[in-house]
Amino acid sequence: MSFTFIVKLTFISVMGYLAATINNFDLQVCQSTLDMQKVARLRYQCYRSVDAIGENEHQEFQDRYDAQTNTKSCMVYEDDQLVGSIRACVYAAELGHLNIPAFEVYKDDIQRVIGLDKVIVESNRFVITQEKADSKSLFKIPFRFIVLNINKFDADYVITAVREKHVPLYQRFLTMEPISQPKKYPGIDVDMVLMAGNCKKGMSALTAREPMYAIPSYEVESYTL
Repeated sequence: MSFTFIVKLTFISVMGYLAATINNFDLQVCQSTLDMQKVARLRYQCYRSVDAIGENEHQEFQDRYDAQTNTKSCMVYEDDQLVGSIRACVYAAELGHLNIPAFEVYKDDIQRVIGLDKVIVESNRFVITQEKADSKSLFKIPFRFIVLNINKFDADYVITAVREKHVPLYQRFLTMEPISQPKKYPGIDVDMVLMAGNCKKGMSALTAREPMYAIPSYEVESYTL
C-alpha cells in the first residue's frame, strides 16, 4: 500500500518556523511550557498503555533532557487533537557537546561504530495515540522534524532506539542498522536496540523516496532549537 503526501507549508512569523500540513496532519514545533505539558501528558498516556512506566500523580512524563538547549520536541495534530510527538536531541560542538539520552546506555556502542567526534541527531520519545497506532501515514510524519534537525545541523548520523521487533521496519524505512544489543532505554522499562543511519550517504535516497522530507532551505534557516 502506498500513500501520497501533500505538503503545505505556512510561515508563522511568531514562531519563526514553517509549520507543515501533511494529509490533514499539522506538524508543529513546541514553543511554550503549555506545549510541553501537552506532550508530557501524551507521552504518559502512551507509555502507560504499554506498561513502559509506572503511574504518577501528575500523569505527565518528562525528563531532564527536555530542558536542555540541544533538545526540541514537536507535536502532530489531527484537527484539534494531539495525536503524536517526537523529540530531537542534537550532539554537536556548536551546542557545547551536551549529552543526549542514548549516551546513558549506548555510549560505548556509539563510540565504537560512529565516534564521538561526529554531529549526531537522536530521535526519541516518539509516541502516537493508541487510536492512531496503526496509521502508516501518521507514522512517517513526525520524522520530518528529525530530518529538519539533520539538515539544520548538517548531521553526520541519526540514531534512534527501537523495540527489537521494529528493527526491520526502520531498516526499510530509514535505511538504519542496529548497532547495539537490546538494553533498557532511559526512563522507560523497555528493552530497545539502538539503530544508526549515515546521513551523508542516506539522506538523498530518503528524500527521493519520500518527497515530504525534501525540506526547503528557507524552512531550515527559520528553525531554531
